[in-house]
Amino acid sequence: MGYRDLVKLWKSRIIRFDPDINSQQIGLSSIDLRLGYLFTKQKDAKGYTVDPFEEDFDPAPIIDTVDLTKQKLPIGQVPSFILKPNEFVLSRTLERVTLPLGLAAQVQGTTTGARPGLSIHATAPHIHPGFLGSITLELKNFGIWDLKLVPGKRICQLIFFRVQTPVSKKEVNAMSSYHNQVTPYGKRQVGVMKGQPN
Repeated sequence: MGYRDLVKLWKSRIIRFDPDINSQQIGLSSIDLRLGYLFTKQKDAKGYTVDPFEEDFDPAPIIDTVDLTKQKLPIGQVPSFILKPNEFVLSRTLERVTLPLGLAAQVQGTTTGARPGLSIHATAPHIHPGFLGSITLELKNFGIWDLKLVPGKRICQLIFFRVQTPVSKKEVNAMSSYHNQVTPYGKRQVGVMKGQPN
């Protein structure tokens, strides 16, 4: 979709953001989103084996989440997260996104972030129709410099695709694994990924 399509979808609130975006976040064929304040790191648990596809897998005991809104800083300083070389963390977009049933999207990095080595998603860029929530970002520093990540700055872009046959709300509720989650690495919703909705 191009710039005019995206402006129309945003102004008509077919695509919604909370907090809302501004017009400068809309590009030629994508919409920029900003970095949120939560960062989740894996604990150093040597010898611990994880099966992330196990239905009842709960990552809570082996992760730490930092909320930068609780960071105490001198007046005038802004919160930031330093991503070390080869470090992997999860974060979220500042905006909560609401997609209609007839649109899907993909989250991609930006050239500005990619050039010093920042990857925005490891392998999961796709966002299904009917999605509601902040978008989890799988951040990795492939460069050799420490990277300073500042909440509120643009960090990724959404590219939108029309779905030929819109899905139903029932299908969304039955088949969405991480719908409307509030942390970067929450437990997968029970009952999803078992097949088609009833």
